[in-house]
Amino acid sequence: MDFFRRSEKKAAAFEHARILVPLLGDMSVDGPALKVTALLLDGREGAEVSLLHVIEVPFERNLDAEDENAVAEADGILAAAEKLFTERGIHARTSTVQARAAGPAIVDDANELGADLIVMGLRYKKRFGGQWDAGRTVPYVMRNSTAPVWCLRAETKELAQTS
Repeated sequence: MDFFRRSEKKAAAFEHARILVPLLGDMSVDGPALKVTALLLDGREGAEVSLLHVIEVPFERNLDAEDENAVAEADGILAAAEKLFTERGIHARTSTVQARAAGPAIVDDANELGADLIVMGLRYKKRFGGQWDAGRTVPYVMRNSTAPVWCLRAETKELAQTS
């Protein structure tokens, strides 16, 4: 049996070089995910971040029907996030996808990209009698992604009440 002191233990290298960050457009939610991703990739050679905004299209509209306002909003969201990375010398790729639901679109994009990690923000919201609810997108991505998923819940002044 081998024994070692903690000081002898080697630090594991961070292996993730291709990170996907899905964006909502709310800096209270997206901001922490962007900052953590920038910290993880800062100074890493060959690292790439992929910024994704999903436009959810309701079932009463055709999936390929373009909403100019939604596309313009997506371009603004992605441009602001891309600026954060280019200022730090990190290669950023941006894309906008129209889909019925954001979760499957995020998982598909992560698979196409070959993402090593997904870093996403999570809103703090309560539903149905005051219980905290993670929504449908984050649980879907966590269940179906082959890449690890890191979620950063938005800051709140409320306390979760459990009974």
